[in-house]
Amino acid sequence: METGSLILFISCLSGFIYLIIGYLLSFKQKADVLNGIDFSKIAELPAFCKYVGNCFLLSGVVKILVGVFAYLAFLNLLLFLAIFVLFSTLPIINVVRTIRKFQKSTS
Repeated sequence: METGSLILFISCLSGFIYLIIGYLLSFKQKADVLNGIDFSKIAELPAFCKYVGNCFLLSGVVKILVGVFAYLAFLNLLLFLAIFVLFSTLPIINVVRTIRKFQKSTS
């Protein structure tokens, strides 16, 4: 398999997985797709789901576009790798930040 085709396949596959997770969070409010979070401590669960889901949707679209641009040779491999890693870790960072933002006050 050619390198460009492999990059396109992996980018599209992971991008579509992010899109599905983002859709389930943003539009269906399925918070249970995120593991390891105590949702009883989240103050506004629908707002939390929408916020995190939109980040997953954005990351999924960017990962697919970056894969297409790398396949069409608009991006070199190092730039592709940097953008791919950044947008792969962005939802994880956003989930942690959003948990703190929507956390119920203890007082």
